[in-house]
Amino acid sequence: MLLGGGTLDGVEVLRQSTVDEAFTNQVGEMEFPAHIPTADPATTHELDLGPGLKWGWGLVLTTAQEPGMRAPGSGAWAGLCNTHFWVDPASGVTGAIYSQSLPFVPPGQLQMYADFERTLYASL
Repeated sequence: MLLGGGTLDGVEVLRQSTVDEAFTNQVGEMEFPAHIPTADPATTHELDLGPGLKWGWGLVLTTAQEPGMRAPGSGAWAGLCNTHFWVDPASGVTGAIYSQSLPFVPPGQLQMYADFERTLYASL
Protein backbone atom coordinates (compact mmCIF):
# COMPACT_ATOMS: atom_id res chain seq x y z
CA MET A 1 0.00 0.00 0.00
CA LEU A 2 2.83 2.44 0.81
CA LEU A 3 4.52 1.69 -2.53
CA GLY A 4 1.14 2.20 -4.19
CA GLY A 5 0.74 5.73 -2.85
CA GLY A 6 -1.93 4.67 -0.35
CA THR A 7 -3.92 2.50 -2.74
CA LEU A 8 -4.30 -1.26 -2.34
CA ASP A 9 -6.08 -3.39 -4.94
CA GLY A 10 -7.60 -0.25 -6.47
CA VAL A 11 -8.99 1.02 -3.15
CA GLU A 12 -7.65 4.24 -1.67
CA VAL A 13 -6.81 3.47 1.97
CA LEU A 14 -4.66 6.57 2.53
CA ARG A 15 -4.40 9.77 0.54
CA GLN A 16 -1.22 10.16 -1.51
CA SER A 17 -0.45 13.28 0.55
CA THR A 18 -0.58 11.22 3.76
CA VAL A 19 1.82 8.64 2.34
CA ASP A 20 4.13 11.44 1.18
CA GLU A 21 4.17 12.87 4.71
CA ALA A 22 5.09 9.45 6.16
CA PHE A 23 8.26 9.58 4.03
CA THR A 24 9.03 13.24 4.82
CA ASN A 25 11.34 14.39 7.62
CA GLN A 26 9.03 15.53 10.43
CA VAL A 27 11.74 16.46 12.97
CA GLY A 28 13.90 19.02 11.17
CA GLU A 29 17.49 18.99 12.38
CA MET A 30 16.81 16.39 15.10
CA GLU A 31 17.89 12.83 14.35
CA PHE A 32 16.83 9.36 15.36
CA PRO A 33 19.23 8.42 18.18
CA ALA A 34 22.44 6.85 16.83
CA HIS A 35 22.67 4.74 20.01
CA ILE A 36 19.82 3.59 22.25
CA PRO A 37 20.88 1.91 25.49
CA THR A 38 18.80 -0.90 26.90
CA ALA A 39 16.66 -0.45 29.99
CA ASP A 40 15.77 -4.16 30.10
CA PRO A 41 18.42 -6.59 28.73
CA ALA A 42 15.97 -9.52 28.84
CA THR A 43 13.73 -7.69 26.38
CA THR A 44 16.10 -5.72 24.19
CA HIS A 45 19.78 -5.28 23.48
CA GLU A 46 21.33 -1.89 22.91
CA LEU A 47 20.62 -0.52 19.43
CA ASP A 48 23.30 1.13 17.33
CA LEU A 49 22.03 2.32 13.94
CA GLY A 50 24.47 5.20 13.57
CA PRO A 51 23.83 8.84 12.77
CA GLY A 52 21.77 10.50 10.08
CA LEU A 53 18.36 8.86 10.42
CA LYS A 54 15.21 10.99 10.61
CA TRP A 55 11.58 10.48 11.62
CA GLY A 56 8.64 10.51 9.23
CA TRP A 57 5.10 9.73 10.36
CA GLY A 58 5.56 6.23 11.77
CA LEU A 59 8.81 5.47 9.91
CA VAL A 60 12.52 5.90 10.49
CA LEU A 61 13.87 7.53 7.33
CA THR A 62 17.12 6.73 5.56
CA THR A 63 19.02 9.89 4.60
CA ALA A 64 22.19 8.52 2.98
CA GLN A 65 22.84 5.90 0.32
CA GLU A 66 24.85 2.88 1.39
CA PRO A 67 26.15 0.73 -1.48
CA GLY A 68 23.72 -2.04 -2.40
CA MET A 69 21.00 -0.95 -0.01
CA ARG A 70 17.78 1.10 0.12
CA ALA A 71 17.68 4.60 -1.32
CA PRO A 72 17.55 7.81 0.73
CA GLY A 73 13.94 8.63 1.57
CA SER A 74 13.12 5.01 2.37
CA GLY A 75 11.15 4.31 5.54
CA ALA A 76 11.52 1.45 7.97
CA TRP A 77 10.28 0.17 11.28
CA ALA A 78 10.81 -2.76 13.62
CA GLY A 79 8.75 -4.43 16.29
CA LEU A 80 9.97 -5.68 19.65
CA CYS A 81 9.95 -9.35 18.59
CA ASN A 82 12.35 -8.63 15.71
CA THR A 83 9.80 -7.95 13.00
CA HIS A 84 11.54 -5.59 10.57
CA PHE A 85 10.44 -3.99 7.31
CA TRP A 86 11.46 -1.23 4.94
CA VAL A 87 9.76 0.51 2.02
CA ASP A 88 11.88 2.11 -0.71
CA PRO A 89 9.64 4.28 -2.91
CA ALA A 90 12.53 5.44 -5.13
CA SER A 91 13.42 1.87 -6.10
CA GLY A 92 9.92 0.39 -5.83
CA VAL A 93 11.21 -2.24 -3.40
CA THR A 94 10.03 -3.37 0.00
CA GLY A 95 11.40 -6.08 2.24
CA ALA A 96 10.49 -7.68 5.55
CA ILE A 97 11.82 -10.22 8.01
CA TYR A 98 9.56 -11.51 10.77
CA SER A 99 11.66 -13.62 13.10
CA GLN A 100 9.46 -13.53 16.27
CA SER A 101 12.17 -13.75 18.92
CA LEU A 102 13.35 -11.95 22.02
CA PRO A 103 15.38 -10.08 23.00
CA PHE A 104 15.22 -7.35 20.36
CA VAL A 105 18.25 -7.03 18.05
CA PRO A 106 20.66 -9.57 19.52
CA PRO A 107 24.26 -9.36 18.28
CA GLY A 108 24.45 -10.40 14.66
CA GLN A 109 20.76 -9.88 13.88
CA LEU A 110 21.21 -6.43 12.33
CA GLN A 111 23.96 -7.93 10.16
CA MET A 112 21.53 -10.62 8.99
CA TYR A 113 19.03 -7.90 8.03
CA ALA A 114 21.72 -5.97 6.14
CA ASP A 115 22.84 -9.14 4.34
CA PHE A 116 19.23 -9.89 3.36
CA GLU A 117 18.75 -6.36 2.04
CA ARG A 118 21.98 -6.38 0.03
CA THR A 119 21.10 -9.78 -1.44
CA LEU A 120 17.64 -8.57 -2.41
CA TYR A 121 18.96 -5.43 -4.17
CA ALA A 122 21.74 -7.42 -5.87
CA SER A 123 19.10 -9.74 -7.36
CA LEU A 124 17.22 -6.90 -9.09
